[in-house]
Amino acid sequence: MKHIRHFRLIGMMACLGVLLMSCSARMPKPAKAQSVAVNHFKRYGKKYPTSIYGSGNVKSLVINQMEESKYKMVMVDTILTFHDGHAARALIKMENKFPTGWRVISWETLGYK
Repeated sequence: MKHIRHFRLIGMMACLGVLLMSCSARMPKPAKAQSVAVNHFKRYGKKYPTSIYGSGNVKSLVINQMEESKYKMVMVDTILTFHDGHAARALIKMENKFPTGWRVISWETLGYK
């Protein structure tokens, strides 16, 4: 009888775990997407200082639109503002991986003024 109780308890815990994982976010919150993107461009700027993102040039990022392209994959339309007053429009593709969370997969600069 004790074994049956243990199997029921383990089964209920497994079902609860599956339910909790299925309720996870399919899209990041705008603040999280903004934070991930700004950190990515700052790291990119340190790695490639001669690029337009170079040497900590990114001042702020504004999200225009977020759209889910696939399961746990999001396209984010953004406007980046630089310290020198210029701005760039970028389309960023983000993916949610289980242990690390949201990360930038790729981006394309659509315009620079």
